[in-house]
Amino acid sequence: MEVHAPHHPILSLKEFLVHLLAITIGLLIAVGIEGGVELYREHNLVKEARRTLREEIQYNSDKMAGALPEIEKERASVADSIKFLTRIVEHPKDKAAQSGSIGANFAMVGLHDTAWKTAQATNALSYMPYAEALHYSDIYGSQKDFTAQEDKLVEDEAQLLGVIAKTDFGHGDITPEQASLALERYGVWRGHLVFLDLMAKVTAASDKAFLEGKEAPTSMEEKLSD
Repeated sequence: MEVHAPHHPILSLKEFLVHLLAITIGLLIAVGIEGGVELYREHNLVKEARRTLREEIQYNSDKMAGALPEIEKERASVADSIKFLTRIVEHPKDKAAQSGSIGANFAMVGLHDTAWKTAQATNALSYMPYAEALHYSDIYGSQKDFTAQEDKLVEDEAQLLGVIAKTDFGHGDITPEQASLALERYGVWRGHLVFLDLMAKVTAASDKAFLEGKEAPTSMEEKLSD
């Protein structure tokens, strides 16, 4: 808003007060309009953030629901490989112990966090009630922990492939030395899978609780061995 000087000299106190009042009222109206526009902008920003966050959490919830049984399959596959290799180590002269194979596979779930990053970048979270913003933070914090655990399994797979290549694993009978080296890598893999499974369940529970308007569980347990 621009404030202009009067078009003629002010000759009395009354004219001065009238002019001052007009300026004051104009400034108040301008500030009020600006404040209203800002509140409207903040309201729309929060509304859009809530919409996109809910859509993203729903997508991640669906992905996690499909990932949970796959993680159980991965744990079972690693457990079978460990039993097979352990038998070779414990019974190196038993030819029957060679009747088996190792295997394990892992696929990244691919959770989304674009809406969360956008809400942070646009400061939409700062216009929400603290408890609501904290709720979103907890949900995406669990998701971040899960993704970090996924990265460890990628490294586990690479380490196992390194052992296989280094020891010429799979060409002829498996020696106790080869089995022992592979067992070490599988043991680490199994441990990381345990925590991945736990993080997956925490993430799934947090997403589901949010979508259903309930409180997320505060604690979970997972067996450290099969």
